[in-house]
Amino acid sequence: MKRIEFVEKNVAKLVETADRMPEADEVRVRMHYTAISAGTERANLIGEENVAGMRTSTPPGFPRCVGYSGSGIVETIGENVTGLQVGDRVLTYWGKHQQYNTLPKQNVVKLESDKIKMDETALVFISTFALAAVRKVKIELGESNMVVGLGLLGLFSVQYAHLAGAMPVIAADMNPQRREMALKLGADVALDPTDADYVEKVKALTGGKGVNTIIEVTGRGEALNSALLCAAKFARVALLGCTRHPTTVDFYHDVHFPGVTLIGAHTMARPQLESYPGYWTHADDCRAALRYLAAGRLNVHDMISEIHSPEEAPEVFHRLAFDPKFPIGVLFDWTKL
Repeated sequence: MKRIEFVEKNVAKLVETADRMPEADEVRVRMHYTAISAGTERANLIGEENVAGMRTSTPPGFPRCVGYSGSGIVETIGENVTGLQVGDRVLTYWGKHQQYNTLPKQNVVKLESDKIKMDETALVFISTFALAAVRKVKIELGESNMVVGLGLLGLFSVQYAHLAGAMPVIAADMNPQRREMALKLGADVALDPTDADYVEKVKALTGGKGVNTIIEVTGRGEALNSALLCAAKFARVALLGCTRHPTTVDFYHDVHFPGVTLIGAHTMARPQLESYPGYWTHADDCRAALRYLAAGRLNVHDMISEIHSPEEAPEVFHRLAFDPKFPIGVLFDWTKL
């Protein structure tokens, strides 16, 4: 079968690799779409060493394979698998950019509604990263929220904060097109964080108090520091963006004294088996997101910018490595092979 691999720094290729039949508790899925998660995949593509959550003294090498959010059709099931049948339309997670993914059954979620499109489904797992961050800041009805960074995760965060009852939802990004998209997806206000009066504007929008909840998605230390200046007393700040290198924070003035809570919001920082308030499993968050999508309350359609054949992977990933304006929602259509 075909698979996309990062064979060396900044170079992606479509290669032949071995297929694998499922074991007893596994499911083999013929992929329709896989989605690019730009931040994670660019970090791997450019040879970033700090791409794993665990500290390690051995930097990762090449080849590297990514592509963890997708959709497809169940082709084969293991003998112990229940609740899924051959031919079911499914969401997959923690797979790869490849024609077939053989996965543990818990990493495959059946689509219960015919209203859900397969291309949109490919982005749903990625959306749950934002959903988990919004859950962790525990927005109450009428509390203000700010999302800093309007890439794929930021725009999903805007939607989930809106659904959670935040008022206002303030979106911040230097890119005017992304600010415009955020307004379309539920933000009440969209600001440029490089404006000289950025902090004053945020404070004015919140009655001078600052923002109650913040989703920081850039992973950049300077963006976090400016966001903390916008925080209200006792604000909750979810660190959704991956800050892959050490940064400096004025903890005394910006965290300790105002009683701000900083929350690690990596998607792996969640329960594995049972959901509880504020902390849901991957599978439960996927099912919740699919219900919102089926009901028309989650907009994925407008977040899909491009769909490519996997044969175009070398050019697509070259753009990801070098183009700072790489689009937010890019999919590979595996049915084109």
